[in-house]
Amino acid sequence: MKNTTIKITAVLLALASLLAVTGIGCGKKDDSLVYKKNGKIFYRQNPDDNAYELVTDAKGETVVDEQGNLLWKVTDANGEDQTMPVSFPSYLTEGGKISCQEFTIKVPSGYENIGGDVIMLRNDKKGTQIDYTLFDAVEGEDNSAEARAKIVEEFFSNETAAKNGTVTSKKVQIGGRDAICLIIDMNNANPKSYMEAYYIDSVNGVMAFSCSCKNYEDKGKTDFKAILDTIEYRV
Repeated sequence: MKNTTIKITAVLLALASLLAVTGIGCGKKDDSLVYKKNGKIFYRQNPDDNAYELVTDAKGETVVDEQGNLLWKVTDANGEDQTMPVSFPSYLTEGGKISCQEFTIKVPSGYENIGGDVIMLRNDKKGTQIDYTLFDAVEGEDNSAEARAKIVEEFFSNETAAKNGTVTSKKVQIGGRDAICLIIDMNNANPKSYMEAYYIDSVNGVMAFSCSCKNYEDKGKTDFKAILDTIEYRV
């Protein structure tokens, strides 16, 4: 999705209005501040930093660039207005959603995010978890989701791992975007384990979601794909 204007107002404004009463956090930048004043939206990464107004469109909605960066309004040495990209926090938590640079996902009932620098969803009652990792694009390498999935598949297909279980690969769609799903079933290992891993292309690299069950006997009882299908992509 190479749209230079990706709307994120709902998350940011809700964050601003709820910060004081709910302790809504921002990933690795827990002291980040986003707030609204005189109809304008301001953002600073640390309490001691200057707050800059965020760029908005004609509807008053904030925008990000193709890489998912927020855009600050700044004034140069000549007094001219300029824009400057600023990194999106690791994630913003608001209501029933979590947003990061690449996507927004609905937090399913019974789950909470325990991540500090990354999104880590946990359901202690069901013993299930969903962890997110972004594999940054590396110049000169094949940075596709298919290539990333192949590396993992080959690892779990080697002679030693093959004795402990099976790994299968299939093409699926997550949130309307093509993805590769690996099902890693270590049914002969001690202890047994089960994981579904999804790999999706992004402008910034490969998005990876590792979905697993604490108890092997619970495999197949949670529709991880349905949870991930609530994703709305940003870049």
